[in-house]
Amino acid sequence: AGAAHAKGFMSAGAYNADLLADLRKMTDKAIAGGMDIREFRQQFRPLVEKYGWQLKGGGPAWRSDLIWRTNIQTAYQAGRWQQFEEAGIEYLMYMHNDSVMHPRPAHVALDGKIFPRTDPFWSRNYPPQGFGCKCRAVAATRAEYESANPERKQRPEGWEDMADKGWNYNAGQETGRGFEALTEKFEKLPADIAHEWMQRWVQEPAFARFIEGKIPGNFPVAVLGEESRAAIGAKSQTAWFSADSLSKNKGEQPLRSKGHPELTIDDYRKLPVIVGDPLVVIEKDGFKEVFAGMEGKYYLAVVKVTQDKEELFVQSFRRVTRAGIEKEMKSKGSSVLVNKL
Repeated sequence: AGAAHAKGFMSAGAYNADLLADLRKMTDKAIAGGMDIREFRQQFRPLVEKYGWQLKGGGPAWRSDLIWRTNIQTAYQAGRWQQFEEAGIEYLMYMHNDSVMHPRPAHVALDGKIFPRTDPFWSRNYPPQGFGCKCRAVAATRAEYESANPERKQRPEGWEDMADKGWNYNAGQETGRGFEALTEKFEKLPADIAHEWMQRWVQEPAFARFIEGKIPGNFPVAVLGEESRAAIGAKSQTAWFSADSLSKNKGEQPLRSKGHPELTIDDYRKLPVIVGDPLVVIEKDGFKEVFAGMEGKYYLAVVKVTQDKEELFVQSFRRVTRAGIEKEMKSKGSSVLVNKL
């Protein structure tokens, strides 16, 4: 069950995201007049029970927040494990988060424990170890391991069953794909739901680390609505930003231009709306230019669809003016595909 839990991210976040999608289908049917309130009530309870969603111990708002936070925490820690492996980190230390209002005694007991990354301990106790768990593992040096007292290097009695039920596995080991497993959910959910989730996703520390250049590879930054996806010509509704393109956009590599170092993390956090719900889409020289206005500022993101149309990547990103957008719409060789300006 652990592997399936990790691979599908069925713990709270992704698994209940499927519940959210099914509930959406039900409400759409009801709105269209295909289901009265009595039938809706009859189907609601079996549906939430199917996904194991217990509607006690907190209201819907609390439950949805728990779903999201657990999903993000699991994805983030899976990505961290991948980084530990890629960097050749030899030792890890378990750290309990003391900000938790109601700490689990078993998790507190593990605080400060230090083991080799290859130790079996991490296969069953790598955080998170339950819903709402904020524990983490951090890199430790050989010197820290060798100087630690013997008790910190000894697995506690019953270590194989210290995690909450259903959480005694290592998400990073069993997915082996970091954030990609989470991204599958962005792709499978209804576009409007995934679009809202993406706007929350970019507020998380993982996105900031990507913008800082601390996470390699490709990173999901936007979910396209039906209109923008059709205009751009992509089969996928998820847009990516590669670490290489980001580095060039920030002006960190030798280029003909200096890039755009003036952009802040708050600017980059607007990408889900800029790419996912643009005001204007223009086709020019084989690329699509998407424009959006937010909080009194206007932005341009250049996106490229792969030849097979399966993937969509942000190539560059910068601020523009409204006059600049209007000029680009009228420029030679530009074809306006969407105009809501």
